[in-house]
Order: sequence, then C-alpha cells, then structure tokens
Amino acid sequence: MEINNEQLKKLFELSELDIATSEAVPDDITKALIAIERKLLSFASDAVSVPAEFNILIVDDLELSIYQFNQLLKKVGIVPTVARNKEEAMAELKKKKFDYIVVDLFLPDAEDGLELIDECIRLRDAKRTNKIIVMSGTDDKNLIEKCYKLGIDEFVPKSSNWHDQVLKFITSSLTSKEHENFFKYSINDNICCYTVNKFNSQKQIDSLLKDVTTSLYTGYTNIVFNMENVKIFDDEYTGVFTDLFKMCKEKGGNFMLVKISDSVKSALADAFLDTLIPIYSTVDAAVSKISD
Repeated sequence: MEINNEQLKKLFELSELDIATSEAVPDDITKALIAIERKLLSFASDAVSVPAEFNILIVDDLELSIYQFNQLLKKVGIVPTVARNKEEAMAELKKKKFDYIVVDLFLPDAEDGLELIDECIRLRDAKRTNKIIVMSGTDDKNLIEKCYKLGIDEFVPKSSNWHDQVLKFITSSLTSKEHENFFKYSINDNICCYTVNKFNSQKQIDSLLKDVTTSLYTGYTNIVFNMENVKIFDDEYTGVFTDLFKMCKEKGGNFMLVKISDSVKSALADAFLDTLIPIYSTVDAAVSKISD
C-alpha cells in the first residue's frame, strides 16, 4: 500500500519524530511505526519505557531463537537488528551505536563468539556500545569466566527461558537508578549495606573503596557487602577484602559478606580469610548479628 504525503506527514506527527516528508526513506517510516507502537504499549500496560533511539543487536545463528526473541522484544516496543554470524555482526557494529548487544557464544565455535565479544568491548571503550550480554548452553566455568574477564555485563544460560532472562536484564537496566558498579543504602545510623554489581576491575574497586571510606568516616562503622550479583571473581582482588576488614576494625566495626559465589568462597579459603570475615546467606542475618 502506498502512502501519500499527507498520510506520511500525519505518521511522523504521531510518532513525534523530526523527519521531513520530502526527505523520508523507507527506514524512516519503519522508525515512525515503531515509535507509535511503543506509545500504544505504554498506554496499554506498565511496560518499561524505551527511549526512541534505542538499538539492540542480536547475534545468533539459530532462526528459532531469533524469532522467539524478536516476538518477546516487540512486547516492549523494541525491534532489534539481527546478525547471524560474526562477520554480519562486525558489519552492523560499524554502521551505528548499539545500546545492548546480545551474543550467542557459539557462532558456531566459541572462538568466534570470544572474538566478537572482544571487538564489542573495544568499541565500547570508544563509547560506541553499552552493555554486552552473552548467552550460551555451555556449563564450562573457565569459558564463562573468560567472558566476564573480557568485560561482559551478563551471562545468561541458554535454557528454555533465556529470552525472558535477557529481557529482564535489559528492562531492569533501563529502569534502574542504581550506581553502575554498586548501590548502597543505610540500615541504621551505623550499618551501611552495599549491593555490589561489579567487582572485576581495579577502577571499579577503587571507586567502591573510596565510597566505603566515606561511609566509615561519616559514622557507618559496620559495612555489609551483598555479593549476589558478582558471579565470577578473580582471586587477584582477594586482598581487597582484607583491606575492608581492617578498615572496619579500625573504626570499631565489622565487615561482612552476604551471598558470595563459589569463586569468592574459594578465593577466601585460599587466603585463609574464610574464618576471619563473617559470611551470611542474607543481609537480615548479617544485620541481626551486628545488632546482637
């Protein structure tokens, strides 16, 4: 069906996109339709608000997975760009900035996925990409750890509901007002809890230590670290826990860990810190111990 100039003008007005009808191309019409769809979805439900210029790249070589994820993303008004191999993905990355990149690790080999992740990280450093999510059916811990060390933001096991998990990560990131690396809140006048999101680079840790130091000097002598979001841990940072333990003790308080992963447990045991630093399964349990 052809669209005349009057209809085209009305379409762009409804979409609130600044596009001149005389310069419009087919891609502009698609953008306008997507923008209108998002508006309708926002009226019909409490779906997450997606920015008008929002781009997601999906890299997967399975058509069924692509179709299923496409259908799910449409529910929140997102129409992704799709690449079916490393080469196609590289070409798309050169064209525009992506807010999220969802990569199947095996394309068809893990080496292809790792090379693509490495390129995504390089472009992110150049401020052209944002968050990187890797999905895979592998349970190889070394391979998963390698992905995190490269700098990915999330690893999602490719189970039957992986699409939901990826969408949950994306929507929570869009609506979250938390600090990228950590979120802190006070329990009372002397207990401060940190939900740690990232613990895999010296820059992130330096920022965290600076904030903890500020908390200690403003009266929060008891520090609780909730580590449930830290899935992979590099043991080269184990010494940081010793520093935090000493800092709290010097102020007459306590340093406690909550919901630590097997990687953190192993690192603490190797450094003989597992008997020194209290570890709890919940924040409430840690706070109750301090309050006793």
